Amino acid sequence: MRTTRSAPVLFAGGSGLVGQAAVGWFRERHPDVPAVVGGRDPRRAQEAARATGAAGAVTIDLDRAGLGLDGDFSAVIATAPDHALHGLRFAQDRGIPYVSVSTWLAEAGAELALFAHRPTVPVVLAAHWWTGAAMFLALHGAQRFDTLHTIRIGALFDDQDSSGPAAIEDMRRSEGSATAFAFENGRRGWLTGDAARGRLRTIDGRVLDADAYGPLDIVSLYAATGAADIRFDLAVGASSSRRRGGPVTAEAVVELEGEAEGERRTWRSTLEFPGGQASLTGLGLALTLPAVLGLDGHTPVPPGIHLPELLIDPDLFLSRLTEAGAKIDETPVQARL
Repeated sequence: MRTTRSAPVLFAGGSGLVGQAAVGWFRERHPDVPAVVGGRDPRRAQEAARATGAAGAVTIDLDRAGLGLDGDFSAVIATAPDHALHGLRFAQDRGIPYVSVSTWLAEAGAELALFAHRPTVPVVLAAHWWTGAAMFLALHGAQRFDTLHTIRIGALFDDQDSSGPAAIEDMRRSEGSATAFAFENGRRGWLTGDAARGRLRTIDGRVLDADAYGPLDIVSLYAATGAADIRFDLAVGASSSRRRGGPVTAEAVVELEGEAEGERRTWRSTLEFPGGQASLTGLGLALTLPAVLGLDGHTPVPPGIHLPELLIDPDLFLSRLTEAGAKIDETPVQARL
């Protein structure tokens, strides 16, 4: 694999809200590493570069082979959907890492097949909800159990969150495919009809209607914990923070059931992040990139398929979220989501 540490990191789709958040958090944490905003609209890309302190901007077209780019880059970070996989092919052609944050579980087979045909670079599938924030909250709680049976994640999407057109389009795309994926009684499957309808008990105690989704969190948690029942539900409504008169927040509730020291136990964890969905997703990505790029004392990851939970420790991830303003609460409870 070719490494060009002096070359900039390309944030493809970096002019969108998630992309700008990712570049901003990355630049804050690694000001000496050059980053370039790649966007379809040259004006927006330049504006995003100035706003985030990036080294510059380039015009790219993710629907075009080669992205329409020349020059060297040290990695491709696809913060917008790479539908034609030209971003991944570009990374393979250049021998540099590729990170995707916009691939739904039902779509991931395309990246896996392309890698299998050319296993030459690191490919990081980081399209977990908020780039893994809810998953890491669950993994942190899982450490309290000897045997974990059930993982239930509920995410609340505040209807006043400025997520941007790309995020809305991404959610609509997921609704058009079989995304209600879950593990039930140790068996994987797709939920339909009433089975895909769930409930979310918010931080402030409301019970909202929710729908099952299938982010990569589910398969990562199954691999990491072996829990027989894993489900992710998404509700839309006012975040608990906003109802208290505070800012719009990204809100997650995780409930775990299992055994510890011979007793049946239930553990509930909650997360609130005042920057909203895009900012939390961008921060999660920025926390994952050091292991990919060989920063902060890391050895760059080798060619292969990689997942966020294999790149950063859950406790470290959550501590970095807390430093950035996240509020995390954990408590043993008896109630279910």
